[in-house]
Amino acid sequence: MLSINIQGGFNKCPLKNAGANSLELVAKILFSLVLLVIFVGAGISTGLVVNAVRNMPAYDIDNISGSLSSILYDREGQEVTKLKAEKSRIALDSDAIPKMMKEALIAIEDQRFYSHRGFDPIRFMGAVVANFREGYGAEGGSTLTQQLVKIAVLENPEKKIRRKIQEVLIAFKIESKYEKDEILAMYLNNVYYGHGAWSLQTAAQIYFAKDVQDLNLGEYAMLAGVINAPGRYSPYLNPEKAKQRQSLVLSEMVNMGFISESEAKKAADQELSLAGLNQQSYQYQSFTDVIIEEAAEKLDIADSDIGVLYTAGYRIYTTMDKKTQDAAEAAYEDDAFFPPDKNDKIVQSAMVILDHQTGEVWTIVGGRKQDGERQFNRAVSAARQPGSAFKPIAVYAPALEKGYGPATVLDDYPEEYQTPAGVKSFINYDEKTRGYRGLISMRTAIQWSVNTAAVKMLEKIGITEGFDFAQKMGISTLVASGKANDMGLSLALGGLTKGVTPIEMAVAYGTFANGGVRVKPHVIRKIEDNQGNILYEHSFSKTEVMSPQTAYLITDMLRSVVEGGTAGKARMNRPVAGKTGTTSFDVDAWFCGYTANLSGVVWMGFDKEEAMSGVYGGTVCGPLWKEVMTVAHEDIPVTEFMVPDNIKTVQVDYKSGLLPSPLTPEEFLVQELFNGDHVPTEMSNVWIQLPVCADSGELPTDFCPHLGTGIFLSRAVPWSGEAIPQDAELEAPTVYCTLHGGSAGTSSSLRLQGSAVAGDNDQVKSIRLYWTHPIVSSSTLFNVYRSINANVALNEKNLVAQIGTGTSTWEDTEISPGSKYYYAITAYEPQTGQISFVSNEINVSTMINLYEDTISAPILKGTASFDGSAVTADLSWSFTSGKNTIVYYIFRSDKPGFEPSPANQVALGQNIKSTSWTDSGLTRNKRYYYRIIAFDSATQKQSPPSNELQIHTP
Repeated sequence: MLSINIQGGFNKCPLKNAGANSLELVAKILFSLVLLVIFVGAGISTGLVVNAVRNMPAYDIDNISGSLSSILYDREGQEVTKLKAEKSRIALDSDAIPKMMKEALIAIEDQRFYSHRGFDPIRFMGAVVANFREGYGAEGGSTLTQQLVKIAVLENPEKKIRRKIQEVLIAFKIESKYEKDEILAMYLNNVYYGHGAWSLQTAAQIYFAKDVQDLNLGEYAMLAGVINAPGRYSPYLNPEKAKQRQSLVLSEMVNMGFISESEAKKAADQELSLAGLNQQSYQYQSFTDVIIEEAAEKLDIADSDIGVLYTAGYRIYTTMDKKTQDAAEAAYEDDAFFPPDKNDKIVQSAMVILDHQTGEVWTIVGGRKQDGERQFNRAVSAARQPGSAFKPIAVYAPALEKGYGPATVLDDYPEEYQTPAGVKSFINYDEKTRGYRGLISMRTAIQWSVNTAAVKMLEKIGITEGFDFAQKMGISTLVASGKANDMGLSLALGGLTKGVTPIEMAVAYGTFANGGVRVKPHVIRKIEDNQGNILYEHSFSKTEVMSPQTAYLITDMLRSVVEGGTAGKARMNRPVAGKTGTTSFDVDAWFCGYTANLSGVVWMGFDKEEAMSGVYGGTVCGPLWKEVMTVAHEDIPVTEFMVPDNIKTVQVDYKSGLLPSPLTPEEFLVQELFNGDHVPTEMSNVWIQLPVCADSGELPTDFCPHLGTGIFLSRAVPWSGEAIPQDAELEAPTVYCTLHGGSAGTSSSLRLQGSAVAGDNDQVKSIRLYWTHPIVSSSTLFNVYRSINANVALNEKNLVAQIGTGTSTWEDTEISPGSKYYYAITAYEPQTGQISFVSNEINVSTMINLYEDTISAPILKGTASFDGSAVTADLSWSFTSGKNTIVYYIFRSDKPGFEPSPANQVALGQNIKSTSWTDSGLTRNKRYYYRIIAFDSATQKQSPPSNELQIHTP
C-alpha cells in the first residue's frame, strides 16, 4: 500500500462548496457521528471520537492508486515470496467503466451510494440489527467508500472502534474530494476479484478473456458478486455458488430498476463462458494458501477483506522449510512417483511434513498440477478414508493405554459379527496370498496390517474407547451418531463416514513421535506490519493424549512395519516408524510415518473416488515420503527415539503373550517390550503334551510298537469355518496311527489291518487279515467283505468269510497276482440281526514283493512353502538301506487314510534314490497326504508303505 505521511486532521478537510452547502455537510457529518456513538454503546463518550482524530494514521487521499506487497519469510527468516498486488492490476478511468458494471456493484454492495456522503446510517443500523438477530458477521454495514478506505488507504485492518471511526472520517474526506463515479472507479481498480486479479480490467481478462467494455450483463453481475468473497464465489472454484451469487446481483438490479426481470432471467440462464486459468508458476501455492487462511484468522480479517493481506505490506514469518518444500514440489512434478492416470483423470495426492515437537509445518503440497491461487487444498481439506493407517490411532494405541502390550495375542482367522446392517465378516487384504496366520502377537498384527486382529482388538477394548481416543489424537471428522456414524467395528479398519485429512493424520502420528503429546499445527510464527510492529506471535498449544510408555511402544511396533513389514520402501538411514493404509478396491493409499525429528503423511487417490488398480500405500506413498523426508533430514543428525522410564524387556511365549512354560517350544520364545506396569506374571497355557506313535506322530493304536510324546498347540477358543489358520498344523493330531492300523476319519474301535503273504518265487500267494475289537459276546460273528472297488458294500455279494468269536485273523487265498483288493469287517450279532461294529476299510495289493516284511518302512517328514508364485511340498525321510541301492516310490492323495496304488503314484518316470524330494504345482490352503515305499533293487524286495504325512499348504 502506497503511504505518504500527510497528517489528515478532520478540520483540514477541503470542501467543494461553501456557505449553506458547507453547513449542510457539517450537519450530516455530526448526525452520522451521533449515530456512530449510539452504536458504540451507552457510556462511551465522544472523547473516543476526539482520540480517533488525534491518532489518525498517515494516509494520502490524493494518491489512492497503489499498495505495499506483503512478504512471506521461511523458518530461517529468508524471504520466500511476495504477495504482489501490482502483478495483476490495470487501472481504468471512470469514463471507461461501463454504467452497467457500476449499477451491478451498487445493487449488491451499496444501494444508497449516490445519496450518502461516505457513511450510510440506515445501512449501518440495519447491519446492527441483522448481526444482533443472526450473529456477528451476518451483514456488513460499510459503504463502498468505507471499503475503499479499508483496501486502499488504511494499512491495519484491526477491528477496533477507533479504527472504525477513522474509517468513517476518511470516507467523509474522500466523498468531499471526489465525484461518486471517481470513487467507484478507484474501488473497482483496487478491490480483489480472486486468482491474482486486483482490478476490474484484469478480472475481466482472467475470467472471460475480454476487455471490460465487451462484457455482457451476466458477466458484469458475476464480477460484482465475486468481490464479497473470491474464495467462495469464484466460478473456477465453486461454479454453483458463483451462479447463485450472480442471480442475487441480478435480482437486486431489478429491484433497483436498473434492468427488467426479463433481462435478469436471460442473463441468469446464460452459461458463463470462462477463459480458463493461465498456466503460470504457482510455486509454494498450497503452502501460501494455508498461510493466507491462518493470517486472516489470526488478524480477524473477513473473507470480503482478504485482499488486505496482499496490499498492507505485512511481514509474515512462516514455518516453511524451503529446502524441503522445494524437494516436495520437485517430486510432485515427477510422474514416476505416481500411479498411471485413468480416463484423462490424474491420480491426485497431498503431503504434509511437520515438526511434531513444535507443531511447525515444514511442507505442504495440496495436489498435483495446481494452477491457481486458493485452489482446493487436499492436504488440509480433503477428508478421505484412511484404511489401515487408522489402526494405530483407534485400536492399538488405546489398547496399549488399557494395559495390553505388543505381545498380546490375537487369533487371525475370520469371524462373523452382528452389525446394524446385518452379519458381517472382516477379511485380510492378503487373504489370497498369505491366508490366515492363527495366533499372532499385536506386533505381528500391525506389522502385516492384519484386519481380523484389529477388529478383534477393538472389540476387546470397546468401540467407544477407540472412537474417543482418535478424537483426542486430533481427528475432528468422526461422526458419533445418526444414521451413518463411526461407532462400529469398521472404525478399526478406517472405514469412516467422512474420512480424515492428511494434516490431521500427520498431527496424530506426530503425537506418537512426541511421547504422547499432541501439538497444534501452525504455519505462521509471527506477523509484523510494514513498520516492524508485531501484530501476532504464535504461542504453542499442547495436549497430553497418552503416556510416554504407550507412545514409545506404538512407535517400536510401527518400526517393525518399516523394518520388516508392509512399509519397507520407506526405510531411511535412521530409525523410521510408520503405517501403510490402502482402502478397498485401491481407492485411497496412505503412508503415515515419522522419525525422532519430523512427521509426514502422503495420500494418493482420484478426486472422485475410483480404484487405482493394484496400488498400495507401501508401494507408492512410501517411496514418495522417503524421497522428500531424506532431503528434510540432510542436516539433522541420526537420532534414536527416546526411551522413557519403565520400559521393560521380557522373554515371553509368542503364542500366548505370557511367560514361557516348560512346554513352550524354543522357536516360540521371543523377547518383547512392555510397559513396566503391565508385565505378564502368568505362565503360558497354550501348549499340551500327548502320547503319540513314535513312528507316525499320530494318535497311538494298540499296534504301535514305539510310543513317544508330542507337544501341541491348544487354543482357548477353537477356530471354526472353512479358512484354516496356518498354525493349525501345530495342534494335536485327530487321527489314529495309519502306519500301524489306524484309519483317519473313523472312531470305530474295530480296527482292521492286512498284508500280502509271499509264496514261491516271491509271488503273493494270499492276503492275511487281522483285527482288534472291543468286548463282544461269545456268539458274535465277524463278517469279512471283499471287493475290487473302494468303499466296499457290506452285502451278501461281497461277503467272503464269517469268523467266530475268539479268532481275530483270516487268510484270503482266493486272490489273483497283480490285483488289488479292498476289505472291511463287521461285528454281527446273529441273535438280533444287528451289526454292532464296523471296521475301517483297507486295501492290499498282490503286486510282486509288495509289503514284503524283510524291508522296514521309511519314516516320512515334510513341510510346505510358498515363494510368492508357486506352492511346494518338501519331503524327506529316513531309511536304513545297508549297501544296496534303494529306489523310492512316492504316492499322494487329497484324502486321508489312503493306500498306495498306481492311481495315486506321483513322480512317475523319476528314478528317486535320494531321501528327499520336492512336489510342486500344488494348490494354496489345501491339505495333501503322502506315503512312500522303498524298493531294494538288489534283492527285489519292497517295503511296506511309510507313515501317512499330512501337509497343509500356506
